Amino acid sequence: MINMKETINHYLAAWNEKTATAVKAAFQKCCTPDVTYTDRNAPTYTEEGGFVIKGIDLLTALVMGSHAKVPGRAFSLLTMPQYFDGHCHYSWGLHIPGQDEKAGWDYIVYNEQNLITRIVGFLPEQV
Repeated sequence: MINMKETINHYLAAWNEKTATAVKAAFQKCCTPDVTYTDRNAPTYTEEGGFVIKGIDLLTALVMGSHAKVPGRAFSLLTMPQYFDGHCHYSWGLHIPGQDEKAGWDYIVYNEQNLITRIVGFLPEQV
């Protein structure tokens, strides 16, 4: 990876893919195999029941669950990632058909290869 903008673009593209195979392939470009993810709604979209999701397979399941619960939703980058020394944050937009765009943001920890190791998502209140 050249920089975190490229990494984040791959990450958001994964959330917009429609099949589990495509989602997983996109995550493999930008995340470590043992990546962790958390947000306040994580248990709603997975069978695991906890707030922390670990690994690309469970992260892929989270994305597919979110497509099932919110059909047609899509994410976009709202602000350029700010990053240094393994830490990154940026804002994203959530587009749900028939609703106004909602904004959220992610805090990310990444390794020396600019692969994501940890994601903490901050969702809009209405989601």
